[in-house]
Amino acid sequence: MDGAVMRSSGVEQGRIGRISVEPHPEGAVAVYLIESANGRDAMLIQGLLDELSDYVDKVQLSRGRLVSYAVQATNGDTAVLDEIERVLKENYPFVVIQRTFDSVIYKIVKELCAETGSRLMSLQHCDICGKPEPFPDTVITLNDESGNKLASRCYCRTCTASTMARTNKDYVISLLSADRRSFGMLRHSELVRSRSKARRLCYKVKAER
Repeated sequence: MDGAVMRSSGVEQGRIGRISVEPHPEGAVAVYLIESANGRDAMLIQGLLDELSDYVDKVQLSRGRLVSYAVQATNGDTAVLDEIERVLKENYPFVVIQRTFDSVIYKIVKELCAETGSRLMSLQHCDICGKPEPFPDTVITLNDESGNKLASRCYCRTCTASTMARTNKDYVISLLSADRRSFGMLRHSELVRSRSKARRLCYKVKAER
């Protein structure tokens, strides 16, 4: 029978019938923390980043008095991050910028949210090491045989870089086996490459008979 039952993963519904793998391009990241006076400030900051959507990806970290974003330059050009910094500093009295995202800056965001009564937004975490990750290196989506989504798992660059694999299939299996939910049973399944209109790897899962 095709598909792998997800008993050990804790995802009870359905069977894994298809797997899609979406690698995210690497790019320079900056974190911007801005003290906003009102909702209009927040809208203006969001508008600035929306205007640059062709050049950056953004993830909002907090809202309220403290508005904060993690921003990744998608074309590898850090000049756009410099421009965002310049505009923010010209228009807001309190701006903190860090040119990387790590657990330290995320802790600062959480502490400032508590102090200012701001809302901390939900954030993805690596499903292997557990660290917060606004821009995961790889996202794997597990679907049933009809294409219905069962689970989405994301992995940071540190964990993907430490994965030893000779082929794309081995890479997928290695990540899922190291996942905190333990999808190791997929080692006994055959992954057959399937076509995809999007730029991602897709596999049909055939369980060992």
